This record gives sequence, structure tokens and C-alpha cells, in this order.
Amino acid sequence: MKKFDSVELFKKRFSSYTDELNKYLRYMFNDHLLFVLIIGIGAGIFYYADWVKHINPSFPAIPLMVVLLTASLCFASMVTLLKRPDTVYLTVKETEMLRYFERAKRVTIALQSYLFAIILLVAMPMYTAVTGYHYSRFIGLVILLVVLKAWNVYVGFETAKLDNNDSTWLFFRVFVTALMVYLLLAFSFWWTIPVVLIALLVSYYLIRGQAKGKVLRFEYLVDKEEARMNRFYRLVNLFTDVPHLKGTVRRRSYLDFLYKPIPYAKRKTFAYLFSRTFVRTNEYIGLYARLTVIALILLIFVQGFYLNIIFSLLFIYLTGFQFIPMLRHFDGQMMLRLYPIQDAIRNRSFIHFIRILLVFQALLFGIVGIAQNGSIGGLVILGINLIFVIAFSFLYIPFRVKKIYQ
Repeated sequence: MKKFDSVELFKKRFSSYTDELNKYLRYMFNDHLLFVLIIGIGAGIFYYADWVKHINPSFPAIPLMVVLLTASLCFASMVTLLKRPDTVYLTVKETEMLRYFERAKRVTIALQSYLFAIILLVAMPMYTAVTGYHYSRFIGLVILLVVLKAWNVYVGFETAKLDNNDSTWLFFRVFVTALMVYLLLAFSFWWTIPVVLIALLVSYYLIRGQAKGKVLRFEYLVDKEEARMNRFYRLVNLFTDVPHLKGTVRRRSYLDFLYKPIPYAKRKTFAYLFSRTFVRTNEYIGLYARLTVIALILLIFVQGFYLNIIFSLLFIYLTGFQFIPMLRHFDGQMMLRLYPIQDAIRNRSFIHFIRILLVFQALLFGIVGIAQNGSIGGLVILGINLIFVIAFSFLYIPFRVKKIYQ
């Protein structure tokens, strides 16, 4: 009988995980999205560089960076790659699984370090302009933030054996991380580095002492891993179908008025279904709300006629593009095939539904444009938005719909 090897088990699962990741990332970062990202990032860099040149020295750059970096360091689940059957078959192998979890910790640190590195890279011009520190601090800050990330991962694993991990111990990690990040950003490295390293080592060994003799809560770790993967699947589902996705639905009776006016008629069957699905499914209404709110925040704080046009068109395109997979939402429903409704009616209802969503966004963005650029400038922005919606919904979406069912 072959001896159980936890390291080999992790290697196999990690290989399978990376294969799945690469497969879905190819769908996400396609030519259309990359084109939009290049335009959006270019416009953002242009505006950000101009803003940094005129930044007020009293701007709270350090508190803002503390919040962003702390969130990127603390609020991320460990990549354990555990599965539901492990709660039965691997619980008795806890001692042998320690090598498995050591690999999981290192992989977690490596995979999640890019997030705070990007935040720090973006924030460095603002940071140096406000504080007067040199860019040479960047390398030191990255190394120290990796240490902080490692501390969060190792402490998070130890506290997974204790109670109240989602409340008390999470608050403890957030508090310590925020304090350490503030010390590193606000003061000289000469004395903050020793203080931070000593504080992290002492706190880690104190928590490790409390967790000594405690058994791992496999059910808790599996729940966290499933939640982590489900968040990834929800993101991918905006671009393509994901069979692993476990969607969530809520009644939201207070939004019934949005689809109540739809008449009771055969040709309006899918119009009602798409509207009801949008209102009740968290993935769709959440996506639309997030994109709209983010766009409004950017449009309110970004001053400039042309930048308003760029951001308006960018988010209208992103919304329309990411809602296209919704067309296949009912493909797995066998009962719908009993209805004698032509595919042309379904496709026409879907295109009209997307058009309504985009027109509403265009009107909101146009109102912001009027408030910032006056009546004439705002009406020009509104007109450009509506022209783009018409071209997108009458030309591009029908083309994509036809391509989906080829």
C-alpha cells in the first residue's frame, strides 16, 4: 500500500488549480477587455500624474495608504486547496498534513503579494510628493510588506484552530497590521524595522502558544476555501459560463416595480425572465450596481470634459460587455424548452434588456456631465453616450449573440 504523501497531494492539487486558473484567465483577458483596460489605465495615469503635480501637502496620503495596504494584507483567505471530502478522509492525517499546509502558506504569500505591490507602486508618486521621502523606500517597503503578509498568513493559520477567528482574531490582525504599516510609512526605517520585526515575532509566538495542542478545524478551512473559489468563479462568470459556480438568489420584493409593467404576452416571456433574473440574482444586480457606482465616483471626482467622455464610454462598454454571458443563463433549464418560443424572440428580448440598462447608465453619466461641464457640455456628453449605446446595442450585441449560438 502506497504511503500517504501530503506534499505530493498539494503538488497535484496546485497543478490542477493553476491549469484551471489559466483556462479561465484566457476567457477573462480577451482582446476586447485588454483594449478597454489599456484605454482606461492610460486615462487614469494621465489624470493621476496631473493630480500628483498639484497635490496639496496636507492630503492624507499615509492614512489612505494604511487603509488600502491593510485591506490587501488582511482580507484574503489562505489558498489551502482543500475539498469537502477532506473533512472525512484527511482529519485523521493532521500530523502528516502539516507539510501540506506549509506549502499552502508559502503559495498563499506568493500568489497574494502582487495586490499590495500594485497598490504601493501606484501610491508611491502620491506618497513621495506628500512626505518628501525618496522613491528608494519602495524596495524596502515591498520587502517589509511581504513580511507582514507572511505574518498574517501564519497567524491566520494558527488562529484557525481557535474560536472567534472571524471576529476577535481578525480584528487583532487588522489592528496590528494597520499599526505596523503606519509606522513603516510615517517614520524612518532605522528604528521602525526593529520595532516591527520584534512586534511581529512576539505576537506570532504568543498566538502559537495559545493554539498549541488545538486541532485544526477542517470544516472551517474547507468553508473558507469554497468561499474563496466561489468569489473567483463569480468573477469569471461575468465573461463565460462556469459550471462550478454556486449562485445566490434573493427575493427583493421592493424591486418588483421594475418588471411589473411588462405585459403578459408570449413575446414578452424572456423580457420578464431576464428582468426578474437581474433583480433577484446577486451576481447580476451586484455587478451593475458596482460598475455604476464606481463610474459615478470617478466622474464626480475627475474634472475634465474629455475625461468624462472617456470614463462614461468605458463603463458603458464594460457593463454591456460583461452582461453578454447572461444570455445563456437559462440554457440549463429544461422546462423552458417546452415553451414554443422562437430563439429570435429570446435574443431580441435580451438585446432590448441590455439596451435599457445602458440607457439608464448613459442618462446618469449625462446628468453628472451637465453638473460639471454646464448644459451644453453635459448635453454633448449625454448625446455621445446615447449614440454609443445605440451603436453597441444594435450592432455589437447582435453580432456577439449570433456568435454565441453558432
